Amino acid sequence: MTEILIRQLNDNDVHDFRAIRLSALQNSPEMFGATYAVEVTRPLSIFLDVIFNNVVFAAYHHERIIGVLIFQQNIDQANLYGFFVEPEYRNQGVAQQLLQTTIDYGQAYVRQVILSVVATNIPAIHLYQKLGFQIVTQAVKNNEHEIEMMLFY
Repeated sequence: MTEILIRQLNDNDVHDFRAIRLSALQNSPEMFGATYAVEVTRPLSIFLDVIFNNVVFAAYHHERIIGVLIFQQNIDQANLYGFFVEPEYRNQGVAQQLLQTTIDYGQAYVRQVILSVVATNIPAIHLYQKLGFQIVTQAVKNNEHEIEMMLFY
């Protein structure tokens, strides 16, 4: 397993956050609702707003950001979105550590966590199930078959 550091991002990390977000849109565009062409033109203030209005966890390897997951709290539940790990760091436990850190954080603040995943992303679905998420609904959104999953504390 790769030695990584998981930590919450702050305003000093806005450039890292922008970099990982753009990398996600370039490397896995089918997993996101946004596009690289749009995001790359956005000012840093947009990325800063995401950091200020959510809890953003990131994985670092030797001071390089390699993964990200956004925790958006809404009273007693949270939505997870923007989950991405750089391709060269996949299958090394990074995603599981990032998700587990986020789940552990959420336990103190919410009663349930919700996420959506494209049905063809089988490795992600298996990871979510391994960490306690259950499938609650399946639907077609934006011509993609999506699965909504939920974790109850």
